[in-house]
Amino acid sequence: MVVVTLSDIARFRPVPGVQRMEPDGWVVVGLPANIYSIVDRQIVPGELLGQSADVRFTPVSWHWDYGDGTGATLGTKGGTWAALGLREFDASPTSHVYRRAGDYTIRLSIGYRAEYRIAGGPFVPIAGTITLPANELHITAGGAKTVLVDRDCTVAPRGPGC
Repeated sequence: MVVVTLSDIARFRPVPGVQRMEPDGWVVVGLPANIYSIVDRQIVPGELLGQSADVRFTPVSWHWDYGDGTGATLGTKGGTWAALGLREFDASPTSHVYRRAGDYTIRLSIGYRAEYRIAGGPFVPIAGTITLPANELHITAGGAKTVLVDRDCTVAPRGPGC
């Protein structure tokens, strides 16, 4: 029996995952920013050991470097606040709180488990994981000021404080 390794499937590459965040491109110091990934299981066709083959890549880990000296490795890609049933600025499984104002670059690396199949046969797992980078996010963290108003400014935009 032939053992296929990660180096054997080096020519097979999934489409890179994408990271997004809410709010888009800015965060309020001290409040959760919702950072999440858009990535799913992918099957990439090609040739392996001289035969028609498919390699299936399944995302299994997400490592975020938040650019502020902290990071996290998580087992979830997260989702939008709406998809998670949360309100804006609620903490999510993938959120991060910035403690200082400034400009930051968020980097994400996604770990994939790989499996292969030859000529449409059953998928066979490959030992180890492959880690690939997603896009970078460049963000600004700053403060926010709030004011009290005497009515809903969307209903009465000329009201005091609106």
